[in-house]
Amino acid sequence: MNPKVAARQARLLQMLESKEEIRIGRERDCPLPLPQLVRLTEDHPDVVKVYGHGLTAEVFHLKVEGHHWCLKRCRQDSLVANVDGKTAFLTELERRREIESLRELHPTILSNVVCTSFGSARAGVLVSPWLRGEPVRTLCERNLAQMLAVEAELARWGWFDWDPSPGNLLDDGQHISVFDFGYMWPFDPLHEFNSNGLTDPDFHVPERLETRTLSGLWLDEADPLPLFRRWRELCLAWARGELQYLSREGASAPVLARMQGLVGEWSAALASDEALAANWWRDMYRSHRLDILDDLSGKSCGPLTLRRLDWLEQAVREHFPALVDNLAPDEAGLGQAGLQQRLGGLREQIRANLLPTRATLVTS
Repeated sequence: MNPKVAARQARLLQMLESKEEIRIGRERDCPLPLPQLVRLTEDHPDVVKVYGHGLTAEVFHLKVEGHHWCLKRCRQDSLVANVDGKTAFLTELERRREIESLRELHPTILSNVVCTSFGSARAGVLVSPWLRGEPVRTLCERNLAQMLAVEAELARWGWFDWDPSPGNLLDDGQHISVFDFGYMWPFDPLHEFNSNGLTDPDFHVPERLETRTLSGLWLDEADPLPLFRRWRELCLAWARGELQYLSREGASAPVLARMQGLVGEWSAALASDEALAANWWRDMYRSHRLDILDDLSGKSCGPLTLRRLDWLEQAVREHFPALVDNLAPDEAGLGQAGLQQRLGGLREQIRANLLPTRATLVTS
């Protein structure tokens, strides 16, 4: 395992086992007394709705004295069965504390990132103003640009978000907001590719959005290529801007070379319709594959996991020549038949790790 990742996981597990406190804000700023927030149930008169589908926490929409609040309460047992899932609530508390500290110095930054009123690791609660909006369900030029902008701003300040999934990005029809930081870890953007250091250059801001959100939503689009072209234009503009910024700030040679490579890759993809289609097949294959492996790692598969596998099998069956030169090292020598056989084996693994269906609880 990456030593940097291993050290982070060991530190967080130790904090979890020792019940170390992480506290944000003042208890008196909570909309209800803290002991009441810890025990709150859906039948409480101040509860508007309970969102019980989170894998590591439940979310309560509260209305107290005319003000709307979000109570995020840690699950006793995370439904993501790996170290990062077990420690996700601690990770989120750490990030929110860091973000609030930075906001004290720079009040205008991260305007589309949730503010935190109170948080406590021992109590297992996070309290923030309620954000309007719904999880991202459809894509357009506006929300593509805004998703990229907010995740890029977080990365520039030194936080790499591994999980910008649709449920963690709220869209109110005008703006995208980010409110979940359970899989966001710090890094040095001038000297590291991401929070894994210099070992995984393929993971960057656009890739994470493609893998966690865009690839899944594009499964429902009959012709996603026109919007994918616009997405690639946004990515290219981002990469060029980052390259200028990183050069000006004295970034290391590997970081600059990686960004130069992305500029070249996306410039080539936009040179023709054929090049764009080739880029689409390559990167969507990568994204669906990565997301399936992530779900299997956390034993947290769902219907979307199976739909992603359906896409991969169809891509290998019908578009193998477009994929063959860009397969992962463990797939490169399998050939079309061998790759189809391997994907078929994934289906049983996915079915064995399907989460039970969880109904959303609602009160009037």
